[in-house]
Amino acid sequence: MKKFLMIILTFIILSTAFGISAFAEHPSRVVDEADLLTANEETALASRLDALSDKYQMDVVVLTVESVGDKTVVAYADDYYDYNGYGYNETYDGLLLLVSMEERDWYITTCGEAIKAFSDSDIQAIGSAISEAIGSENYYTAFSAFADECEYYIDGHINGFPFDYGKHILISIAIGLLVAWIATSSMKSKLKTVRFEEKAENYVKDGSMNVTLSRDFFIYRTITRVAKPKNDTSTHTSSSGRTHGGGGGKF
Repeated sequence: MKKFLMIILTFIILSTAFGISAFAEHPSRVVDEADLLTANEETALASRLDALSDKYQMDVVVLTVESVGDKTVVAYADDYYDYNGYGYNETYDGLLLLVSMEERDWYITTCGEAIKAFSDSDIQAIGSAISEAIGSENYYTAFSAFADECEYYIDGHINGFPFDYGKHILISIAIGLLVAWIATSSMKSKLKTVRFEEKAENYVKDGSMNVTLSRDFFIYRTITRVAKPKNDTSTHTSSSGRTHGGGGGKF
């Protein structure tokens, strides 16, 4: 009987432990240690980042601190991401924006699939979109813009970027053709004496042409070009041994 009770007790303990592990909360995607956001702003931003992260299976995190201490912003951002349970899948897919107030630095660290989704130039473009707002103390605006930029690049990486300019080019071509047609139609209407001739005999004087040599010349050719994939993403290894990409700047 005691043996049976021990088995039941062991089963309950293991089941409880598994349940706690399975339903453990994900670490917060908004960690505002520098207290830059109001409670309502923090809640709204966290909801936005949670939905974005779950949608694309890629963690998107915002971290603010007073100072990074004796670490570099690169090491601080990498370590915080690695040692606080962030990242989807076995490759720890995701990225983290670090804002350090004392150093006035921003830095974005990427990991796993996010390294492919965000090139160095993409990260600098995001920095340009948010650094002015951070410097002006419009923190919620800056972090909301960060979320929007992340969704643009992640969705583009997964589903392909929308090329809206193609539609504008087609419209421009159509307008150009219409203008050209109107202009040529106007000129054509003025040429009353011109008649169509199927042969060139009426334009050549008898005996004036004697063709002794003929050659074929190719005036046009078709060239197919394939764009070379860009690869301007630099990587490094963090203290945990994971590979990270990233970039940053001042605000």
